Amino acid sequence: MRLRRRATTGETRAPVSAEPRALLEDITSGRDRYADLLRVGSILLVVLGHWLLAVILVREGALVTGQLLAMVPRTRPLTWLFQVMPVFFLVGGFANLGSWERSRADGEPFAVWLRRRAGRLLGPLVPLLLLWAVLAVALGALGLPGDLVATVAETALLPAWFLVVYGGIIALVPVTAALHRRFGAGVLLVMLLLIAAIDVAHHRQVPGVGYANYLVAWAGIHQLGYFWDHPRLRRGPLMPLAVAAAGIVATGLLIRLAGYPVSMVGVPGLERQNTSPPTVALVMFALAQIGLLLAARPAVERWLRRDRVYGVVARMGSVVLTVFLWHMTALIAVAALLHPIGFWPRFERVDGGWWALRPLWILLCALALIGLVALFRRFEMLDEPLPHHGRLRALAGLAAALIGLAMVMVDGIYRPYRTWKLPLGALGLLLLGLGSLGVLRRGRAAAAIGGGDAPASGGR
Repeated sequence: MRLRRRATTGETRAPVSAEPRALLEDITSGRDRYADLLRVGSILLVVLGHWLLAVILVREGALVTGQLLAMVPRTRPLTWLFQVMPVFFLVGGFANLGSWERSRADGEPFAVWLRRRAGRLLGPLVPLLLLWAVLAVALGALGLPGDLVATVAETALLPAWFLVVYGGIIALVPVTAALHRRFGAGVLLVMLLLIAAIDVAHHRQVPGVGYANYLVAWAGIHQLGYFWDHPRLRRGPLMPLAVAAAGIVATGLLIRLAGYPVSMVGVPGLERQNTSPPTVALVMFALAQIGLLLAARPAVERWLRRDRVYGVVARMGSVVLTVFLWHMTALIAVAALLHPIGFWPRFERVDGGWWALRPLWILLCALALIGLVALFRRFEMLDEPLPHHGRLRALAGLAAALIGLAMVMVDGIYRPYRTWKLPLGALGLLLLGLGSLGVLRRGRAAAAIGGGDAPASGGR
């Protein structure tokens, strides 16, 4: 079996046995180093934020779980530092547009391009779903309370929501790219107005309309990435800083005058949220965030010219989706090992002692995650040949996979009242879609590699 390595802004191949220096040159060739850093950094901050938000207390001898933002409201402004998922969508817009334009220039069929992007996105999901489907049924059979097993499984699969939204946006890239070429910033204006209209309708309790912003709002942020190399944003820091200032002022006004919450992530118990569904306040916050990052780009790019520095970024980028998908499983593993058997201090509330142990908690979660990434990284890094089916079949396969995954996420992968405990219909639809996209073939090949060192694949 021949394994191949690809770059985001071009496609090169190198054998596994290449020298380290040659591998680094292959990884870095033709890439935007700053974009790669933001991609990795945004995911790592999301992971860190999730680990910080998890609260496990002991009250009257019973474990009590919750979320820090709900238990300690004064921590909510910290979400302005940790809500960096918009950065991932921004960089994704830049990468997807470049990939699609190169594919068109090479005469590559849309179906092949879509399968490549979808395979890169969904490949790491396969072992996660398989593990938790088997593990949840086994834990239920061992006598653990069904509600507890369902909650734990849902927590572990929580990151998979991202794949549903991002996968849908990838399928729309040919359309959004064509609109960008034709209308430029006008597309952003129309999308912003649409996001605001959906937001208002949702706030007025129009049934179901708010769900549209899961796609429209994140697609709008993704569309911002199409302007990554715009000359006016490259000319100097003034334009990015003006964009950031406009975003900060708009976000502040929406919070102050329109009643949007300060927290930029979901807070259990709040009637109004900024992420469920995404709001115009979140989009304005993303605009501020993106402006600041673009203003910092020249200085950071100079630092990233060092191959030793960028080599670390590139290698982390090759497993970034695996890190993201498995980080909640790492948290669950640490909590299951420490709390029920009394290895962790039993705090009754979030106090100074609880905060003092946060660094150790994060370190243990990181060690668990490193082990999981070592086991499952090959499902992201492998690049196998894809089936050459037509456009409609590729779209149907992706639609089936995303709809099946959404059904699993909404209804839960485990429910004790089901005959077989698992959502067989949703899983069947998901597997059908993954098979049509060639993802299952990649998964079998990755499992066959064993512990070998597969090459990193950055996606074309």
